[in-house]
Amino acid sequence: MCGIIGYTGNKPAAPVLTKGLHALEYRGYDSAGIAVCGSEIVTVKAVGRISALEEKLRGRDLPEVCGIGHTRWATHGCPTEINCHPHLSYGGKFAIVHNGIIDNCRNLRVLCENRGISLKSDTDSELIAHLLEWEYRGDPLACLSRVAADLRGSFALGVLCADFPSDIYAAKMRSPLIIGLGEDMACISSDGTAMPKEVTSLIVLADGQVARVRPGSAEVFFRGRRVEPERVKCSSPEIAAALSGFPHYMLKEMYEQPEALARTVTEDCLGRPYLRRNVTLIGCGSSYHAALASKPLVERITGCSAEVCLASEFIYSEKTVGRGKQAVFLSQSGETADTIAAAEEAKRRGYLTLAVSNVHSSTLTRVCDEKFCTRAGPEISVATTKGFTTQVGALGVLASRNDEIAAALKELPFAAEKALAVEVGEVAKLIAKSVNPFFIGRKADYGAALEGALKLKEISYISALGIAAGELKHGSISLIEKGTPVVVVSTDEALGEKTLLSMATVRARGGTVIAVTNIDEVAQAADFVLPLPNVHPLLSAAVSVIPLQRLAYEAALLLGKDIDKPRNLAKSVTVE
Repeated sequence: MCGIIGYTGNKPAAPVLTKGLHALEYRGYDSAGIAVCGSEIVTVKAVGRISALEEKLRGRDLPEVCGIGHTRWATHGCPTEINCHPHLSYGGKFAIVHNGIIDNCRNLRVLCENRGISLKSDTDSELIAHLLEWEYRGDPLACLSRVAADLRGSFALGVLCADFPSDIYAAKMRSPLIIGLGEDMACISSDGTAMPKEVTSLIVLADGQVARVRPGSAEVFFRGRRVEPERVKCSSPEIAAALSGFPHYMLKEMYEQPEALARTVTEDCLGRPYLRRNVTLIGCGSSYHAALASKPLVERITGCSAEVCLASEFIYSEKTVGRGKQAVFLSQSGETADTIAAAEEAKRRGYLTLAVSNVHSSTLTRVCDEKFCTRAGPEISVATTKGFTTQVGALGVLASRNDEIAAALKELPFAAEKALAVEVGEVAKLIAKSVNPFFIGRKADYGAALEGALKLKEISYISALGIAAGELKHGSISLIEKGTPVVVVSTDEALGEKTLLSMATVRARGGTVIAVTNIDEVAQAADFVLPLPNVHPLLSAAVSVIPLQRLAYEAALLLGKDIDKPRNLAKSVTVE
């Protein structure tokens, strides 16, 4: 959600910025813009894809070697050029890009209006630019420190000042921002994927820090005092993002799941954290579904009931004491705002906190007491695939304390490989024409069913309903009529009779049953079958979800949807 890139060096900034913005496209956005700084600050902005911005840049002479860029995902105000970043201050002295949400924006808006400042946009971000110019006394860094201290909420800021045309200023609070350094160049970004290949070391800014970035160097300050941040060497922060012959990143990443699972479940277990009794699994979206799918395994291994909670609800739940309890937080990026806020709240309550994330150095891993990396590799498509499967695998590793589960974990990559070969074409045609398909399952299959429904909603915009199979008869069955597709996920033979009863109930009302199963009796009772390889039922979601991902992909393809960049969605949701 939203992306920041900044560059200062010895070559024109505009091409570097647009290349960085392309690398940030996977995060989701609805508009984009850049600002370059020379004798004055020049901004160019466009609604829609970065190609629209590039069209507006074509033919313009922009030799400036310092600038900032942004991809915006609308929160305050519609996607318009006026609301698009970068925002200029009222006198043109400052330009800013901003990720995050300013909670006290209403008060700041009134403050600006009382000072006679004319506001142009609906955004909270514009206010920051005006406040900077109002507070400016010749030192942009000191000015930024004063303004940042008055902001409430979350922000990553990239700032240009017309008086210092080769400097970029940065500030960070609860929203990721890193500095990249190379010979005679430097950059800032909300995501390492956007860094130029010339970068040789990285600085990860901490909450409350501000920085002055110049070609080849950076100074970092905290509460007015200069600090020496840790620098991480890197040969090249650019990721291997090539499509490698695949038409979409989502399809490429689906096919990367066996390898990603292999990396995750064979992670060196020496000294790794583990799941304890009295555990609460917490996440959002697909991560929440991974937690639901893993709940039966955690309860089997620990011998205790496990809770699963949405991060956004945990924050506002009753203030239960966490002493002696463990809270596990799942986030692919490690930058999900709700999940980070929930982790901070859990620590205040006394929970032992554990982060399960794909990014070792993410905000979530720094907040939590312990961490475990899923090692899924970069994920470009907005709709996660290997993020979900590796989280299920990771929770299996963290919970495994017996030979049966350990052996089943090793088989997951091979089972995932077989699941990729399942043909979904005919079912995808049926789903693409449907209005309200159902996805149902029990235990681990329930989590997989919810994820299958979510994938379909995300990329095809079909209103799919994912529910626990036992809940079908409690109201939702009224929606089933002749031809309604009902996808039944079934991998646990112990629940076979219950599953067959649910299927019979659907067929009695004219519904069409699609079984995603490795159980013969269930397959024989279905109208369509997506056959699964044999897999341990407590780990099955890491495999059963794969045909569901492919089903959503093929349906979206038939409907002509923008699969890698679905509307209104962002890859990393960095606001609550």
